[in-house]
Amino acid sequence: MKGILFCVLMSLIFKAYALLPKTYEGRFVSLTFNNTKVLDISQIKLLGRERVLNGTLELKEDLDESVVFAGETFIDSMGDGEYKQLPFTAPKQSICKALAAYWLYFEDSVKYGVNTDFPGHTHPCPIPKGKYYVKDVVIKPDKWPAMMPRGFVKAVGTVFKNDEVIGSAEIVAQITDLA
Repeated sequence: MKGILFCVLMSLIFKAYALLPKTYEGRFVSLTFNNTKVLDISQIKLLGRERVLNGTLELKEDLDESVVFAGETFIDSMGDGEYKQLPFTAPKQSICKALAAYWLYFEDSVKYGVNTDFPGHTHPCPIPKGKYYVKDVVIKPDKWPAMMPRGFVKAVGTVFKNDEVIGSAEIVAQITDLA
């Protein structure tokens, strides 16, 4: 009984802490895509001084439970290119479970019908093949953790099918204190 009460209490504390006002902002720095056999994201670019995300992505086939995603994060606080791994990771899991679990962190930045036609908000499974656009996407960290390391944060996501890498993406964002 004490264990259940402790878990519920910790969950409530975490949720309340996540609601604290953010003292930081983020902006895209770079995007790198590799080995895009099933997922063509080569047409997505960062544009302008504001570094907004624009372009199209194409899923060449439906992404079902057999497609697996894993992610890692790294920090370079000094901006010297010396990244150190952070404890924030996404363990290997089906792309459908990953979309359902992590969409919360992107939903303020990528809104269906506003700046994308990708139906991520519905957590479709399988994720339907097709071409999707993103337009003027900026980082909105409202649902990110209240405490975030400052500096250059690199997120590396890898997509597998039958234990073969079918695509990867590396996104670098700069996290700074609010002015």
